Amino acid sequence: MLARSSSIVSVRVASPRAPTPAAPTFGSMAMTKRGQGTCHAYDSPNGGAREDTVNRTARWPERLAHIAALLRAEGAAVLATSGDDLRTVFAHEVAPDTNWRAIFDADAVVRALGGTTIGTAVAAGRWDEQAAFALLTRIELADAEALLCALRHGVPFDAVELSTATSAAELLSMSVGDGRAIADAKHESAQTSDRVAMLERLLADLEETRDASSLLARAAEDIAARMGAGGTSIMLVEGNRLRVRASVGIGVPLGHEQRVDEGIAGWVVSRGERIVLHGPVDDDRFRGSDPQAGEAVIMPLRAGEEIIGVLNVKRPLGDEGFGQKLAVLDAIAGDVARALVAINRIDVLEREWRSEVALEEVMRHAAASDADAAARTAASSFGHHAVVVRAPDGRLLALHAEDKECREAALEASAKVEAPPGSGVRVGVARHDRPYEPSEQPLAARTADALGLLAHTGIESTPTRHSGVRVLAVEDHPVMRLGVRALLEREGLLVAGITSTCAEAVDLIAEDEPDVVLLDLGLPDASGPDAVTRIREVSSSLPIIAFSVERAPEVIRAVLRAGANGYVSKDAPSSQVIAALEAAVQGLTALGPAEARALSRTAEAIPVVEAADDTADVEVDESEPGAAVPVREPLTPRELELLRYLAEGYTNKEIARAMVLAEDTVKKGVQTLIAKLGATDRTHAVVLALRRHLIE
Repeated sequence: MLARSSSIVSVRVASPRAPTPAAPTFGSMAMTKRGQGTCHAYDSPNGGAREDTVNRTARWPERLAHIAALLRAEGAAVLATSGDDLRTVFAHEVAPDTNWRAIFDADAVVRALGGTTIGTAVAAGRWDEQAAFALLTRIELADAEALLCALRHGVPFDAVELSTATSAAELLSMSVGDGRAIADAKHESAQTSDRVAMLERLLADLEETRDASSLLARAAEDIAARMGAGGTSIMLVEGNRLRVRASVGIGVPLGHEQRVDEGIAGWVVSRGERIVLHGPVDDDRFRGSDPQAGEAVIMPLRAGEEIIGVLNVKRPLGDEGFGQKLAVLDAIAGDVARALVAINRIDVLEREWRSEVALEEVMRHAAASDADAAARTAASSFGHHAVVVRAPDGRLLALHAEDKECREAALEASAKVEAPPGSGVRVGVARHDRPYEPSEQPLAARTADALGLLAHTGIESTPTRHSGVRVLAVEDHPVMRLGVRALLEREGLLVAGITSTCAEAVDLIAEDEPDVVLLDLGLPDASGPDAVTRIREVSSSLPIIAFSVERAPEVIRAVLRAGANGYVSKDAPSSQVIAALEAAVQGLTALGPAEARALSRTAEAIPVVEAADDTADVEVDESEPGAAVPVREPLTPRELELLRYLAEGYTNKEIARAMVLAEDTVKKGVQTLIAKLGATDRTHAVVLALRRHLIE
């Protein structure tokens, strides 16, 4: 076959003739028009050649002239079979209306079509007035039957000429194949040009916009223009729905949606197959879907194995319809799908980039010990309405909230979540409008890691020893309850509960005793020392800090005598409230400065004697003349208990076990006792306490 191709090329190059006008094709075979030189084209068996199928490279006049010269023939023709008849397709120096059946009998035609090149004599009057000779050989075509014949007078065609005719027929067959390939290439080139132009537009749009809706709107307009369509729409799969994202010339609004298994588009998505419709849709599969569809092509948009949408092209504006454009439509649908995948990927990459920038900013704020800025950045960057960060022990490290509802939800979430190993924090987030999706978990974990720096940069609302302290707050005023909760959580203490009555507090203590109670003295069902007494009935050792606006010394004394471990005014700074709670948990006295001064002015807690002006506010130890001791704060019940253990000779370790305290707590309590009594050591403290009748 390669040699034959070379022969064709050499014949064309060696031809001395100038190019002649081009010729139309006969089926896949090139043809020329009537009256063109001495080579004529006639109606083909399928109705004749069409002007718009001309193959400009065929040059049939020259080919038949060359063949006649090679065979030393006076005329040559290409014949086509039509039933029992033979018709002239092309002719050189042969009359167009030659009666070929008069020249060749049926047996000769059958033998020639079977592949035998035959030579035969032609009686006078059948071709012209003289006797002549003819040859007939088959032109092998893929989808038609054709014959090459040659005619001359004088001598019959010899064996060499018959062989030459066979080769010439093969050349013609190859020329027909070339003509078909050229025609197909032109058609494919035209379609490729449309696709390339469309693809260039898609690429340009990708550079101009990162918005899928804008990209699809432009794509729909371009497809309608290039395909000659009266209407085009693009629908995308969104969950279990199909939504119109672009529409041109179709009376369907943007955003219109339907079930993914509904209508023509749903059928295409579910089957993954293209469908071509003609005329009104009357099909059981799509009944009622589009009675005015006309001609329409609906094809899937594929991203790999996944169907991500459908392309709908309707109502061709030309006479040809979409039949010759299906291949290019398939290609364009693929390009649109790939463009969608690309823009979605670009969107994902941009979101990831923005997330990285935001995480970097969160870490920068956390490393700078700016907890509020870290939480605020995490909230604004990742769509949260509240962000709460706790240490593993429950201390509140950071809190940002836009409203109370989200704040409470985030606080609750942070209290419940377990800190992952190595992260150092427990993070709770909340938002309105939409629930969190599982796909958001990786970013949430990275956010928690970034906020985890807060646990390693020394950010503490309160000293570390507050960690894990569980506080029961008893407060009847709603606004004060909110303030107390915010104070405790901000300072890193755990809220074991907040009640509005003493009865509720007693029930909570009986069920799950906290570490300390912050007790309002103006409750509806108990006030002043009565509230302390009722709590002492269910727990004799539970630390209680009275929390009141009252500062009268007699009230403070009554509350302390009832068993409270301390007393703090409600207008005291938050640091004093936290310090009082801490002291009470450690078994120490918990009085604010103002309350301590009020008690010291009464001189009732510890006996004192009148002294000269220069020894005012000095207590005299009568057993040791001249040994003046500064007036001290009154001892709490827990301190008196500690004194009794000291008097009995208990060690710190033994006292800790007896009072259910940490040994360090006992040690600090002993130091506080020594300071309060003005003693030099623990033995001296016991001696002073006995002499002052503080213990028996």
